Amino acid sequence: MTSTRDEYQQSMKALAKYLGQRDMPDRDLSNLLDRQTEGTCQWLTNDSEYKAWRAGLPDVPKLLWLSGRPATGKSTLAAHVVKHLDVCNLDCSYFFFKHGDKLKSSVAALLRSFAYQMASTNPQIRQEILSMHNNGVVIDADDDKTLWRLIFVSRIFRTDYHQPYFWIIDALDECTEVNSFIPMMAKIDKQIPLRVLVTSRPSSAIQSLLDHEKLSVVIKEITVERSYQDIRCVLEANSRFLPTDDPMASEELIIKILDKSNGCFLWATLVLKELETTHSEQQILEVLESVPSEMDSLYKRILDGMAVLSRNQKLAQAILRWTVCAVRPLTVVELKEAIRLDLGEIIPRLGRTIEAVCGHLIHVDRHSRVQLVHQTVRVFLIQEDLASEFAIDKIKAHSRLATVCLGYLCSDEMKTSRYRRRGSATRSANRSIFAEYAALYYSEHVVRSSSADDNQILQLNSFFGSNVLTWVELVVQAGNLYFLTQTAKNLKAYMERRAKYRSPLGTEVQAVNAWINDLIHIVTRFGRSLLQSPSSIHFLIPPVCPHSSVIYQQYREYPRCLEVAGQAEREWDDRLSCITHNDCRVFAIACRESRFAIGLSNGRVVLYHTSTCQEAGQLVHGEEAVRFLEFGSSTSLLASGGRRNIVLWDTVARTQVWTVAIQQRLLTLSFNQDDTSLVATTVANCTLFWNVEDGQELEAMHVSDKDENASSEYQRPPTHAKICAELDLLAVGYRQRPINIWDLEDRSFVGQFHKSAPDVYPGPLLIAMTFNPNPDINLVAACYGDGELVIFNPWNQKQQAITEANAQILAASPDGATLATGDGSGTIQIYDFETLRLLYRSTAYDFDIRAIAFASNNVRFFDIRGDHCNVWEPSALVRQLDLGDGSSEYCSEGIIPEVGTAGIRQWDESQAITAMTTTGDGTLFCGKENGSISTYNDKTGQQEQELYNHAANTAISFLVWNSRDNVLASVDRSSRYQIRRITRKLSGQCVAEEPLVDQIVGEAIRQVLFSPDGKLLLISTLTTDLVWSIEGHQNASLNHESRKCWRWVDCSSNGQKLLLVVDGKARCFNWQDLDECALPTSIQITLEDCDYPPIAGLVRAPYLLAFCAFFREAPGDKGQARLRLWSPILPAARNPESRVKISADFDEIAKDVKVIIGFHNTLLLFLDCNGWICSINGEDRSGEKGYTRHFFIPYGWHCNGDLLFAVTANGSVALVREAGIVIFHRGLDFEERVVMGDGIGIQAARTEPQWRSPVLENHVDSPRPADRWDRVEIHGRRGSSQ
Repeated sequence: MTSTRDEYQQSMKALAKYLGQRDMPDRDLSNLLDRQTEGTCQWLTNDSEYKAWRAGLPDVPKLLWLSGRPATGKSTLAAHVVKHLDVCNLDCSYFFFKHGDKLKSSVAALLRSFAYQMASTNPQIRQEILSMHNNGVVIDADDDKTLWRLIFVSRIFRTDYHQPYFWIIDALDECTEVNSFIPMMAKIDKQIPLRVLVTSRPSSAIQSLLDHEKLSVVIKEITVERSYQDIRCVLEANSRFLPTDDPMASEELIIKILDKSNGCFLWATLVLKELETTHSEQQILEVLESVPSEMDSLYKRILDGMAVLSRNQKLAQAILRWTVCAVRPLTVVELKEAIRLDLGEIIPRLGRTIEAVCGHLIHVDRHSRVQLVHQTVRVFLIQEDLASEFAIDKIKAHSRLATVCLGYLCSDEMKTSRYRRRGSATRSANRSIFAEYAALYYSEHVVRSSSADDNQILQLNSFFGSNVLTWVELVVQAGNLYFLTQTAKNLKAYMERRAKYRSPLGTEVQAVNAWINDLIHIVTRFGRSLLQSPSSIHFLIPPVCPHSSVIYQQYREYPRCLEVAGQAEREWDDRLSCITHNDCRVFAIACRESRFAIGLSNGRVVLYHTSTCQEAGQLVHGEEAVRFLEFGSSTSLLASGGRRNIVLWDTVARTQVWTVAIQQRLLTLSFNQDDTSLVATTVANCTLFWNVEDGQELEAMHVSDKDENASSEYQRPPTHAKICAELDLLAVGYRQRPINIWDLEDRSFVGQFHKSAPDVYPGPLLIAMTFNPNPDINLVAACYGDGELVIFNPWNQKQQAITEANAQILAASPDGATLATGDGSGTIQIYDFETLRLLYRSTAYDFDIRAIAFASNNVRFFDIRGDHCNVWEPSALVRQLDLGDGSSEYCSEGIIPEVGTAGIRQWDESQAITAMTTTGDGTLFCGKENGSISTYNDKTGQQEQELYNHAANTAISFLVWNSRDNVLASVDRSSRYQIRRITRKLSGQCVAEEPLVDQIVGEAIRQVLFSPDGKLLLISTLTTDLVWSIEGHQNASLNHESRKCWRWVDCSSNGQKLLLVVDGKARCFNWQDLDECALPTSIQITLEDCDYPPIAGLVRAPYLLAFCAFFREAPGDKGQARLRLWSPILPAARNPESRVKISADFDEIAKDVKVIIGFHNTLLLFLDCNGWICSINGEDRSGEKGYTRHFFIPYGWHCNGDLLFAVTANGSVALVREAGIVIFHRGLDFEERVVMGDGIGIQAARTEPQWRSPVLENHVDSPRPADRWDRVEIHGRRGSSQ
């Protein structure tokens, strides 16, 4: 039972972190129930309409709306219903909206809370959301539409319900996005047994939304009579506190309070508290006569009473200011610290002081959170015409709160030793309880403060110049990147607003703007690594940032920091990656949640992980080019289409569901909204439907080019078509004719959009069109041959916006906020979909763009052109998203941000490095695409000289160096290989002598390997293995009929033996003649569960006299990965009993391995799937399943094709990047232990990152075998298939 409970708690903890659920929902509920008086609210649960709603009787609406005036107990009624449903053993989720509380005022917050609560009680829902987490599905915690689609529509509503489920939503009128929530409710399938109760004030806006969505509702009003019942119950329960002992007098007093309360709970409660301070009948009468019956007047009376105690005014003002303006409720201890920082005063017993000095307008709940007694208090205090010492000017108040927060962030408490002498736990223990609030929310106050306050700029500049890295670490430790992104958005909005009234010049302003720019890029470029190791912001991130960035310039000389040499970036690059497919063209792309797919001209579909861009598998569509791809919106289905066939796939199982032949060319392919059917429109004016389950063709729909004036139609072939599953609409375009809109649900004609006048023919040529996928927006974008881009409403065909774009390709983000266009010159432009305001532009003059697709986070997008796919994540898009929520109300004028512009970094592809090896003495040999071999310095990463050349423009596939005989073997793509001796002049310059061997093999070379003494070279192809001497003689050959995968490795202590790992077995051969050693049986080193596992890496460890093999069944298939270490190396003497024994297996670790790099001393280095350089100590026999994480490589540097690595003698790691080399120095000095554990996905129990002394632990001076550096083979990314 304990393990089950622990597993449940671990699952819920992982879900809370994944969903961004910071505040547990039961806190508000328990506070309300604590304050509820026994016997109140019974009228509702005894009501017949409520009982019918709860029972789900036929013809009873599933939505119950409880409407009441302010302060009439609506929240308490909602809490009572939750308690009542729980007593009835019914599943229920609840949410209490609170205006002014950023964590409790959005639809996204409600959806996250409901998802968390439903997962806590339903194992199937819990597993569905956990699978999203484990599969790397990225969700935007603030995007309600994405949350609704990915979590509720696609998963929660598809689970099995054995009994009704209830949602209780309080104060819907305090939700900032009620306009988006009601349409969501209306789309819930009637078959789902979900019943919803909402409370709110009477609202014509909510009523209009319900009417518009045709949503049936039961409306119950909290009448004065119903309130009287509960108020009387409360007064009677507290009658002992009334200043009278006479029961009759007490009853008369209750009646007087009831008569004057007008059904307002809050009024009655406040009067009751005031009566508790009276001592005579005369005082009682004075209170009842003087207390006004209107709440505003009552509040004013309380403020006047507070003003009498002048010595407490300053404290009361501070308490009210922090309580009203704080982004979330502060705890008593947080408020105590805030007041200390604000006023310089320490209040020992603040919890008792609050209500005494604030006239009962503020109370402390059971969770020690300081709250207003009611939301109407906030509204009253921030009135502009309120004449009181306690009136709150929002702008001035936020300015003051921002000053306090920034003052703390600049303080010594937030400083971190640059030498990392203390652990994070120690640092956190020394920080104020106020640190978290200041770090997470200071920007919320800045964006709401005055633009005229220069003190804010000075403080921001001081903060960014001192403790900004510690702040980043603290923020990321919260478990997500939301607050970093939100801070950048808020500060960007503040600076743009300020620039309208203040000069944007000045070093402070420029520094703040530079840091805002860097923050966005740090999140997009390094976010994943930051989450895995928040402390990496100090020593690992600044060195890999562009040299022009402020973080690099400010922290490049941080003590003992990672050092990056060689090819470096000057500016931030918005293109994260470029995925190239040689010898074929990319024709189609689609993206959904955690996967994206590209369709190739060779008939293959390649699946990738959206977050890492690692290949996740391949599907074979057929021999025709794949021109259409479409993912299901809520299933794992993928449809691929060509000229002749449509194939439906299950992407999880990677199996074909069905295939159908088509007679006419496709124009568009799409799933319907619930993924039950596949829809396609062809050039024959026919829209076809297939049942997803079995591929059965359903009744087709015929369309045509309508002439609305003549009520006739034309049967000309269409040129374009687009389907919108969310709206059930089809748009069809004809050559130089208007766009026809059809309703797919009732198969009717909707209307035509004429870009020019309706009677003008021919019209402009339609180039492309797309629907906005957000059903709340209802728009279509179309671009034309005259260069204009138009936005129009498909229902009434009215034009909404127009601009000059010269676009050929259109794509909309999943949330409908942005529109991407691509043109024939390779330029991408991003617009606001509704207004066509230009947000971003990128230029790349290489190929015309075939298609664009957005990822589910609405920021990352992909374009395909020529033979490659570009991955983009522009910081400009992150800035633009949601700039208005929460901050726009503080901007007096509309802000039009500047357009972000970026270009793809250009480089000479003929200079691309395709092979690399190291000498161990400070030199790297590199082969290039143009057939040349050059030397590079392994300290600076700079090219020193060109040594020699193969045939022009014939890429080098392999380079192998032997240090004993100073010989270098080079192999090019034509299977020509040379062996040359390399000498070094006194000046240090290398000289390549004439070739010792210069031969061509008749088939592709897959591996080359020098013997330890450098006298023999092994050449391995698919069917033949050859051994050549460096004098040019062929010593031996070995033929093979067929083999799927193999690798050779030198395996004996005296260099006489070779080990061939082929088809899952190891065989031993002599170097000199390739005679097989007569062992009694083949050495079994493979896996029991795979017949022929491909070998992804095989390297020797000279220090360990062992070798390591890395197996992977398929690209991206972590489940089949294995990592094994074998020892000892076979002895020189022939021993029939010799066997290769497994000394260690690291199969759990292998799941995260992307590339095996090689050995440094006893450390096996590898690149994990998240881009971290990691190591396993081959001498570690502790049995602990774990590894050490050192430093990470930026995503865009390691995501393209085969990777070329080398390890230098001092432990630096060299990586080929395009036409240059990047050298990471001192990277292995950073150590962070990762222990593999059981739990949700792969859990990492991390120790505090430490810097070890390079003098003590690098083993630079340790003796090593002379042939050490010829053991790690680095192969070409273009020439090698292994």
